[in-house]
Amino acid sequence: MAITHLKPESYPSWKEYYWTYQKKLAELYYIPLFAKWGVPLAGKKVLDVGCGDGGFTAALADAGATCTGVEIRDFGWEKTHANLRFIQHDILADDAQSILGNDYDIIILRDVIEHISLDNKHQFMAALQGFISSQGIILMTFPPFYSPFGLHQQTFLKSFLKKMPYLGWIPGPILDMLLKMLGESDKARADVKEIRECRMTLRHYKKILRELNYALTNEKYYLIRPSHELRYGWKLRESRMSRIPILREVLILGSVFKLSIRKD
Repeated sequence: MAITHLKPESYPSWKEYYWTYQKKLAELYYIPLFAKWGVPLAGKKVLDVGCGDGGFTAALADAGATCTGVEIRDFGWEKTHANLRFIQHDILADDAQSILGNDYDIIILRDVIEHISLDNKHQFMAALQGFISSQGIILMTFPPFYSPFGLHQQTFLKSFLKKMPYLGWIPGPILDMLLKMLGESDKARADVKEIRECRMTLRHYKKILRELNYALTNEKYYLIRPSHELRYGWKLRESRMSRIPILREVLILGSVFKLSIRKD
């Protein structure tokens, strides 16, 4: 599959670039993946949790789904489709189901779980079950914390460290001192600290799935993620080491999972 490298300088603003990136990522990779996994989108009700600028959600609406994008802060969304809405809310709030609904066929969490605090991950994954229909599925993606770019340094940082793998292995105080010495902004340092404190490993993720009775029906692992091909021009590469847990944790750059709720 050919995925075009999108360059920020080709767009008038970062917002427009990132919205386009999200939309192309869905169109070129995830919508075809849904088809491959036997998940039709036309006529389905979709909840995109942590939707960001909304490009991914808009692509699903283009494919015929009725879509709700939800975020904890306002991204200034524009309503572009009759079957698309965006809501600023927290899915852990007491009134979340009454506001968002509770009968979604598909829930999307694309690179969200690694931003949820360790103390709240179990509660967060449990809360998803209150929004999904009995036959519904959940699509989740995230980069494992101990992988080469599990700290999201390629996104957050400006110095040469953005290209350095395994920054997450450096003790927090030492890394923060190094980032400060290299002129990284307070926001970048705070973002790095958040990922460190919220670290999501594959082992922990699958433990939560077992505890909450989720069925893992499909999974993929990447040495080069689809998002990296779009954003950086790196060639997409799937991983063949899916059966070796320790290698998955430290070598792959990303993972994608399709979940359902066990009926037994």
